[in-house]
Amino acid sequence: MADKKENLSPQAERTKHQFKQAFTELINEKGFNHVSVTDIVQRAQYNRATFYLYYLDKPDITEELRSEMFQQIKQTSKDRYIPGKEVATESMNEDSFGLVTFIYDNRSFFNLYLKEDTIPGLYQDLPRAIFELFDEQFTFTPVGDHDINSPAFKLYMAHGTAGLILDWAKNGYQKSPIEVSRELIGILQAIAVGFRVE
Repeated sequence: MADKKENLSPQAERTKHQFKQAFTELINEKGFNHVSVTDIVQRAQYNRATFYLYYLDKPDITEELRSEMFQQIKQTSKDRYIPGKEVATESMNEDSFGLVTFIYDNRSFFNLYLKEDTIPGLYQDLPRAIFELFDEQFTFTPVGDHDINSPAFKLYMAHGTAGLILDWAKNGYQKSPIEVSRELIGILQAIAVGFRVE
């Protein structure tokens, strides 16, 4: 998924963030198909001219929001690890899964995965982002003599991880991020003694 790179002032970045935050809130409230540009600018407390400085239309802000979150899912899953350094799974703790905290901090967005009338294609993004990350940048050292670095196994791991996270969201985030991180670590320890991030 392409990621737009622009040189924007901090004020412009804040404005865009407020538009995307308003858009996310409105989808949660009304459903994607019932949100208009007028709704977004009214919720964000800007005018239409300001919206059109940054976005062509509703599909444009939709694509940027999806792309931004897709890239952040990948980034927060790896940014706590030193490239090329082997990590023993037994040494992992609740701070080892940055993705879980990121999802908890962005619950409004991830609640969109639970809606029937949501951003088109969104349901595929979380497992696809995790799979791309595993496939492109993670090498696992298995417990025993198993090939856990095949694309098929990494796809299985990605969908399993996404499934547990979305079940957590579906249940209202009743477990703390620490509890969810510990569960994921326990599952990883059952199949891998370590991993390396490229």
